[in-house]
Amino acid sequence: MFRDEFLIGGPVMYVIFGVWVLVIALVLERLIFWARRMFSRNPVAIGDAAEELAQRVSAGAEQNLDRIDGLSHLATSLGLFGTVLGITKAFFGRGEELSLAAPEVLASGMATALFTTVAGLIVFLVGQTFLILFHWWTEAAVARIRAAHAGGAR
Repeated sequence: MFRDEFLIGGPVMYVIFGVWVLVIALVLERLIFWARRMFSRNPVAIGDAAEELAQRVSAGAEQNLDRIDGLSHLATSLGLFGTVLGITKAFFGRGEELSLAAPEVLASGMATALFTTVAGLIVFLVGQTFLILFHWWTEAAVARIRAAHAGGAR
């Protein structure tokens, strides 16, 4: 079933699928980063060392987030590109397919348009959801370090 919808989406679906694989790989890499961070011993820092630790944690946590963001936006653009191709196919492909009735030609092109749009949006939504989650985790980790510093400085 999924294979048929994938093929209806046309060649743009292969590019969207490649972007999907990259987004998932980067999300998994960030999840592994956070899992290691959760299960490792966090050093206690005092004074300037606490701020330096907060900056190191923030820098490490921010790695690859720009790639996730960029790729998820690219997927949306590719979905839109597929939409334009599908609509073009629907309206200009009619001359090539004279044996088909006009509604069937339109339906074929619109199916391409809809599947690429949906695929691009799915990749975008997954990427952006994890991006928000990773930003929250980064802010929470930095806030914990700074709070521990503030509590230890008294």
